[in-house]
Amino acid sequence: MKKVITFCLMLMLLSSCSFKIVNNIQVDAAVVFEILKQDAYGGRDAKSNVVIKSHDELLALYKELGWSNVPTVDFSQNNVVAIFMGQKNTGGYSVGVRKVTIEDNTAIINTTETKPEGMATMALTAPYCIVVVAKTDKVVVE
Repeated sequence: MKKVITFCLMLMLLSSCSFKIVNNIQVDAAVVFEILKQDAYGGRDAKSNVVIKSHDELLALYKELGWSNVPTVDFSQNNVVAIFMGQKNTGGYSVGVRKVTIEDNTAIINTTETKPEGMATMALTAPYCIVVVAKTDKVVVE
């Protein structure tokens, strides 16, 4: 009976881990990320994604976009990813990060985009989302 209880406890412990093995490669189930800034106004005119690996690069991006109060980020442990949706003719558009996973030292950023449904404000918008993710060699935005 003790063996059955021990086996069940071990099974529960292993099933609650935050990673899984796929083809002998460790895949994290989900990684915590922090949104630094997100808005429908103030991003770049063209759709793009930028991986920022130093404070100087982050400072340059904030200066380019006319923003002040550059946040402090530990770039020895993190990267910053800026996702720009590009200029849109109406309101109701947004871009955000749904989930971040890390696979083989690659951060995979799963984004979500919304579009207006029905009536929307008549204004030029440029949605963006800037997030802090764990430092990896490569970043892929999906």
